Amino acid sequence: MACKVERVCERRGLPTLTERLAERRTETGASLRDLERFFNREVLATAMRAAGMELLEDEAGNVHRLLTDEDVSHAARTEARDRLTRAGIDVEAVECDFVTYGTIRTHLRECEGVDTGREVTVDTTTVRDTVFKLFGRTEAVTERELSRLDGRGDFDAGELTVSLTARVACEACGEEYGLRRLLDRGGCGCGESQT
Repeated sequence: MACKVERVCERRGLPTLTERLAERRTETGASLRDLERFFNREVLATAMRAAGMELLEDEAGNVHRLLTDEDVSHAARTEARDRLTRAGIDVEAVECDFVTYGTIRTHLRECEGVDTGREVTVDTTTVRDTVFKLFGRTEAVTERELSRLDGRGDFDAGELTVSLTARVACEACGEEYGLRRLLDRGGCGCGESQT
């Protein structure tokens, strides 16, 4: 029996997409999350073209972001869905065809025989990108949830903006830094005291 990736490709008329996923993983080292986004954007672009929509550069990618990203406003998401619906696209059916990175991993391993293990290189740029992306998501979710509470009998507030920061303290040298500063300087004072 075919996996979800293969069933979606067959239903949507994307016969080469499974091969392109495997190539991107093996030849360029694309991450599973990158492949998830690539697959879902291709599915959306195919549905948009089938409905007669002319696509500008990465338009499907932008519409996909509007449909799926947590930091997109409800109004922008609704506008994107309405635009697709007016074009004759069954948005819910397209979204049901979207896959997760876990589905991509399973497809690559079990259907394509591609190793999905990866040596992870960790450097300050990777850590910074990961942590600050998480901060951004957390800020967006917190703002959204607070706005849902606003105006209820037990919670009343004006226009709220959420901002997260991280303080990092070294127990060995006693120094404390903002996360960004710690990463920028390449560590704490421990290395300085040993020279």
